[in-house]
Amino acid sequence: MSRIFTIFGTNLVEMTVSKQVEVMINHMPKGSLIFIDDFLDKFDYENARKALQRFHNSEQIMRLSRGIYYKPKESELLGVLKPSAEQIAEAIAKRDKARIIPTGSYAQYRLGLTTQIPMNVVYMTDGSPRKIQVGNQKITFKKTSPKNLAVNHNLTSLIIQGLKEMGEGNIDTDQLKQIQAIIEKSDESKNVRENIKFAPVWIQKIVLNILRAIENE
Repeated sequence: MSRIFTIFGTNLVEMTVSKQVEVMINHMPKGSLIFIDDFLDKFDYENARKALQRFHNSEQIMRLSRGIYYKPKESELLGVLKPSAEQIAEAIAKRDKARIIPTGSYAQYRLGLTTQIPMNVVYMTDGSPRKIQVGNQKITFKKTSPKNLAVNHNLTSLIIQGLKEMGEGNIDTDQLKQIQAIIEKSDESKNVRENIKFAPVWIQKIVLNILRAIENE
């Protein structure tokens, strides 16, 4: 190894790969997501994979999916607190320096229009397309154009994607009232108005009508 790197004064070069990985993981906070890619600037893939596998076998970390591990965080009442699909997806996006937007039924769930957690969580991304199986849940990243990621406001993105999932002409009064209540509670109607211009025209009309109703209350 050509360069010396240290963690809190520990010279990792003098250790085996397995011990180096152990030191690095021990200094990560509980609840951290660990990717095999995190170690590839220091070790080759196979050595990093074997080291992480050993820690998984010793139950120091959990394997969530291929190349993705988790340093368990526990609660006295709930036991091990496993990361959500959202946390995993956001960690992958941060690692890849990619943008992501929840779509489909997952956008409806995140928005609060349904309480049912979908088994297939779908994101649009400008990063690499991929599918990740985590337990019974699948996280899918679908490559999309920059135009579809133009909205820079989380709530507006969820509203747009939630309405797209329902489909034009399939949105009833109760659902409109739900969306109105969500916007009112968020106190972000100004941001929604500024960003809804990126939505299809039929969605713009629906949301602008909701915003007018809020303003006239």
